[in-house]
Amino acid sequence: MAPALSRQQRDAVVRRFLPLADALAWRLHRRCGTLLDRDDLIQVARLALVQAAGRLSDLRTAPAYLKRCISGGLCHHLRDHALLVRLPKSARHTAPWRHLSLDAPLTTIPGSMGGSDGGDGGGSTALCALDLLPAPPPPQAAHGQRATAEHWLALLQPRQAEVLRLTVLDGHSLRQAARVLGVSVTTVCRSRRQALEQLRRHLDHGSRLAA
Repeated sequence: MAPALSRQQRDAVVRRFLPLADALAWRLHRRCGTLLDRDDLIQVARLALVQAAGRLSDLRTAPAYLKRCISGGLCHHLRDHALLVRLPKSARHTAPWRHLSLDAPLTTIPGSMGGSDGGDGGGSTALCALDLLPAPPPPQAAHGQRATAEHWLALLQPRQAEVLRLTVLDGHSLRQAARVLGVSVTTVCRSRRQALEQLRRHLDHGSRLAA
């Protein structure tokens, strides 16, 4: 493993590739000028350059490595700070507009009760904002289809059956089901996963018997 660069070498690398960082920031600003401020992009690019220079151990790979790190830092900044809706400049600093990724894990769960695990024990379950969106209204199932679903739900534990009934048959979101059952959202998510795994095992067993 090559030794890390000295402080003087890192400073020389930063000065050498500073024009590259500024050029990459300018190029992104030309593409997304209405979404991001130019000065912010330059600061992000220069910070990524300094951080990458500290990790650099081989000067021969510096151009490609630093360009990749700077581009990655700019892309992350674009992802986290670009406005999805174009607003007039006068409104950008007066309203709490920010980018939210629907599939990013939640650090706090709205509507949780009694902690993240609801007292069930076991490992935590990663949730994202998509899990908390209400499901679209399900089509009205025929009486026979509902009876078939209830037959399978009867094979599950009461809580697992009720979770599937609320979130699958009735179309409630995880948060709505948690409110009805009086438990945390994480508990509902865990119970639904366990219920689906249990039904899958029953189906696999029935397929083996039929074969």
